[in-house]
Amino acid sequence: MPIMEKEFRLKTADNNEEYEGLRTLWCEVFSDVPSFVDAMYANFGEDITGYVAIDEEGQVGSALTCFKCGSFEGRDVYTSYAICTAEDKRGLGLAGKLVETARDDVLAKGGISLISPAEPSLEKFYGAHGYVPFFFADKKVTEDDDEDFIFDSEDDEYEKIEAKTVLKPLRWDEYNEYRESFLEGTPHVKLNEHMMRLVQAEAAMPDGESGLLLVNGGDAICAMNAGEDGALEIEELLVNPMLSSISSEIADEMACRIAAHFERDTLKYRVPGSAHCQSMAAGLTDEMMDKIKEGEPAYYGFPVE
Repeated sequence: MPIMEKEFRLKTADNNEEYEGLRTLWCEVFSDVPSFVDAMYANFGEDITGYVAIDEEGQVGSALTCFKCGSFEGRDVYTSYAICTAEDKRGLGLAGKLVETARDDVLAKGGISLISPAEPSLEKFYGAHGYVPFFFADKKVTEDDDEDFIFDSEDDEYEKIEAKTVLKPLRWDEYNEYRESFLEGTPHVKLNEHMMRLVQAEAAMPDGESGLLLVNGGDAICAMNAGEDGALEIEELLVNPMLSSISSEIADEMACRIAAHFERDTLKYRVPGSAHCQSMAAGLTDEMMDKIKEGEPAYYGFPVE
């Protein structure tokens, strides 16, 4: 691994001491608990790697975690996540060097490297390290419209949406089966089992039920995230394509009904679209790059921000 400023080494976290340094820094920067980091590493097993910048005393000054999350057009996809630098080590370029090191390792294996910018200002930073915006979505908020839904039970054009929204918890594998069916024909990352297990762990409802939900027996699926403060958010809402063909507003209809089900006036939700950059990518083929120029957004779904 290359030398950084003569006092830092960039390497993979190959022993317990280096991993503990990575975990400690992760928890300090992102306010997570050590058990969360341990669970994530246990979940991905051999498909997760920690990268660290270590000073001459063996202290971790910067770190990131890279894991294989699925595939896109037949190529493995890896996400660089939890990129963090100790407060007194910032400004030295350590995080950028780690990003490039992890990126190069992924590309050497023939994979595609992803980074999900937590805020738009980071797109410029990651862009300087070889990443381009590629996976997109739309972030929306439901509007309280006195439940004046687009479709109702008496609508001749569409009679399937019930006035009462029925939500059924799904296992990760059940959810993923619906997901692949609904996204057929849409360029998207096919999430692997490890990623879906992580999604299921994050999509937990206050009552302990799975936040991976089937809506009205197959009208849609959604991944709900319930915060400790009781806040609810739909991380992903996918509508049955048979219904999507009826109206471009059907996803908004579904979101409103789900919000009403939980007695919420407003609810944040995310659907496939082109307004918001979910993830930036490195290692794309010329053909993939052409899709960007042609305005054909691809979809990730769960940008681990």
